[in-house]
Amino acid sequence: MRLFIASLFSENVVDELVRLRDALHDEAFSGSFVPRNNLHLTLEFLGECNKEECMLAEEALASLSFHSIPCVLSHTGSFQRPDGDLQWAGFDENRALNRLHSELQHELRTRGFSLEKRRFRPHITLGRRVISSAVLGSIEPIHATIDSVSLMLSERGVRAMVYTPLFTKNADQ
Repeated sequence: MRLFIASLFSENVVDELVRLRDALHDEAFSGSFVPRNNLHLTLEFLGECNKEECMLAEEALASLSFHSIPCVLSHTGSFQRPDGDLQWAGFDENRALNRLHSELQHELRTRGFSLEKRRFRPHITLGRRVISSAVLGSIEPIHATIDSVSLMLSERGVRAMVYTPLFTKNADQ
């Protein structure tokens, strides 16, 4: 099973992200834009895992200790790709979010997971393989809260990927 760890957002935040995604879509010549139900912040991609690794990932999440993290999405950007860019909404610098990510990586590594070493750049993917002349940059701030972290199953659906939470760790209240 293909797994990743993510934070999901309230309906109000998702509404704002959908408006932003749709505005980017309207400016694009082509691309594949993320369905509403798939908008999330990836904290760690685990890839193909067996049942034992799934249980270890749940264990890692259960061991996390964090409070709700207020955060702000304030800009858009893109990762350039030969077949079209990956367009995203980016978060302001956030120490609490960085600490959560570091703690998550530590818990996963102590359970034997081999993780990517690239720098954590928190963002929400809005579109893939996007070809557009739109200028990306500042946006009207979107205020969000990270109040849970979920182990997600990723499966190929008929029209898009389907993401299903398998286990969720809520912030300490």
